[in-house]
Amino acid sequence: MPPNSCNPAPLHLARKTLPPWLIYFVCLCAALMLASPAKAQNASDSRLLRLLGLMQQRLDVAQDVAMYKWNAKAAIDDPVREQQILDALVKQAPQYGLEPKLAQDFFAAQIIAGKMIQTALFKEWTSKTQAPFSDPPDLKTQIRPALDRLTIELLTALAAAQPVLQNKDSQQELELAATNSSVRAEVSQTVPGYATAWQHAFGVLVRREK
Repeated sequence: MPPNSCNPAPLHLARKTLPPWLIYFVCLCAALMLASPAKAQNASDSRLLRLLGLMQQRLDVAQDVAMYKWNAKAAIDDPVREQQILDALVKQAPQYGLEPKLAQDFFAAQIIAGKMIQTALFKEWTSKTQAPFSDPPDLKTQIRPALDRLTIELLTALAAAQPVLQNKDSQQELELAATNSSVRAEVSQTVPGYATAWQHAFGVLVRREK
């Protein structure tokens, strides 16, 4: 068999064992690297990697939020507070050189993604009759300060990444950065809803390009 040919048997097995998003990104990365190896090697712009890494950190906090709400028997949706956050972001965005609509759309997607993880966790815990957690992070003193810090860092990173995102070739760069940043590695295999939530959080950047 020629060295560059594809063996269908391993690919068939991979489809059974690997999540769909991983197969997609592996194939995408391989295709782009074959098309332009030099460009692919340099495609993971540090500004994109920084933005994607912070997005991952925000999704990680969703697990803490879920544990707190589970113990408190609180609803996952908090439309009043969510709107307050988005309204505040509209006012903050110009300070970072961002269009208010862009910042609002971006963070709305991150909020929804976080709730997707919470919903998946609640479903699993309900099926297992999960007891209250022994010592979850406190919402007011730990979780919200962490989210507030991430909001500032994300605004800064989103602004810094705009020249790359607005570039005509940014679609390839963005997808390669997502592949190379390892934001989905292992975590998405163990946290319910993480892979789908990441696709939603990441998708707002892709949709913005189209």
